[in-house]
Amino acid sequence: MKRRSLIAAAGAVAAAPALASCSSGGSKTGNVGNAGKDLAPWPTYVPFDGPQPDAPGDDSVGIQPLYLNYPAQLAQAVAEAPGDGSEVTALVVSYEAPPKPLAENSFWQEIDKALNIKLNVIVVPDPEYAQKMTTLMASGGDLPDIVMFTNLNLPRRAEFIQRGCADISDLVGGDAVKQYPGIANIPTYAWQGMGRIGGRIYGVPLERPMPANSMFVNRTRLDEVKAPLDWNHDQYLSAMRDLSTGRRWGTGWYKTLFGGLSGITYHALSAGAPNGWAVQGGAFVHTSTTPQFEQALTVMRELTSAATHYPDSLTASSTDMQNNFYNGTVASLPNGFGALALSNLLKIGDRFQLGLARPYSPQATTWRSTGTFGFATFKKAAPERLKMLLRVVNHLSSPFGTREYELINYGIEGRHFTKENGVVTTTDLYKSENSSILPIRYIGTAPTVLHLPGFAGVARAAHDWEKAVMPKSLANPQTGLQSATQSSKGAQLDQILGDGIAAITFGRKPVSSWKETVAQWKAAGGDQLAEELAKEYQTAS
Repeated sequence: MKRRSLIAAAGAVAAAPALASCSSGGSKTGNVGNAGKDLAPWPTYVPFDGPQPDAPGDDSVGIQPLYLNYPAQLAQAVAEAPGDGSEVTALVVSYEAPPKPLAENSFWQEIDKALNIKLNVIVVPDPEYAQKMTTLMASGGDLPDIVMFTNLNLPRRAEFIQRGCADISDLVGGDAVKQYPGIANIPTYAWQGMGRIGGRIYGVPLERPMPANSMFVNRTRLDEVKAPLDWNHDQYLSAMRDLSTGRRWGTGWYKTLFGGLSGITYHALSAGAPNGWAVQGGAFVHTSTTPQFEQALTVMRELTSAATHYPDSLTASSTDMQNNFYNGTVASLPNGFGALALSNLLKIGDRFQLGLARPYSPQATTWRSTGTFGFATFKKAAPERLKMLLRVVNHLSSPFGTREYELINYGIEGRHFTKENGVVTTTDLYKSENSSILPIRYIGTAPTVLHLPGFAGVARAAHDWEKAVMPKSLANPQTGLQSATQSSKGAQLDQILGDGIAAITFGRKPVSSWKETVAQWKAAGGDQLAEELAKEYQTAS
């Protein structure tokens, strides 16, 4: 793998640096907000006319189409290879072990051939991502051709992108996107979730389903302790206690970037808390200031008091905790809905049946995601170079039901998978050569559908879960909005809340101390952030 010096000195950079100039050569940052700007039009949505699902989706509430069988006939998504034979370097996050070198990796070789480029991937492991991206943004050095950003609230990210990355508004805005059918097939909600910066479009979103961070469960063990599918608060706590025996635990959490705990989301939505923010009379009200959020903290404290949680939750990385879930050490784990993927199901194998936990109260407000996992930005370059890079992303975004999707997601037929009677069966080689280990799925990706080869029961259960919970789901009104305070102080504000969550969860402070945490958050910039978001919200479109 190619690991450039631009990310080698990550430990030397403070958490919120004053950014140096980068590839644009500029030193001044413009206003990243969209209020009062001439807004670039969102790309025209041109959906792919693909195979008919076994059960329909509903875009209005975030229910995905279900495919139990693989399509018998595949379409051709692109007429010719998108690249020009040149080297393309992409920096992406990874949640897996490093890929095998190109010379030993038949999947990588075939991807290079299909794209007609020499693809170099700078793989940044998830635990190192925030620190190394901060280094990259402060380095002032040359950028990779493609830089992938997750949805993490990195300090001054918008200013960096505005200054150092290519404005692609004229290449993809409105009907211009029709030159790239795979990108045009990305739903408008994903573009809105990515958002504009200063009224302009700087990236291509990596679409994800509308369900947000969800509680994945070991359904086999829950059935053993007779936990119902639809449960209440007491039944939930009872099940977690029953599952916590010996060296196995009911609940697994991991520390989020700024000190919080991943489990809080499930309990906040179960209590009926707003999804991030609520708009009341034109004003923005943060979920942390609501009594429902305080109720969620009480549940977190109850779980630790009952010793149902994995004991190293504050030190384990998200990758480590996912492995603990896949091997059965913990019976429940919050994760992004994109974790419902074939590569992860193969890690579970036949150990247990994967499921999704339904909220445990009737007032639940299931939270919708931003509709993205992140987005791909581009180094400033000549128009022809940018168009070539967009063709590469377009190819990698080819939809389900196409030959291109098949290669990207399953590899080479006969080597990485076989097909018979509408079922794709992956080989042992697929476990070490796929689009997660060589993380091209974080450069460009097709809109997701519910199709899990060999795990039709999991796919059907997930569809049933979506039908049960998504009609009452809430979007976050902050999605796609820009704020100077969010960009400059967002990490600091998150840290205040995260520290408060952890202190209460592990008994260092009482639940009543949360009001002090909220007051500190407000004074540090939370109130100012709310005002800026309200102003942006009035002009967003």
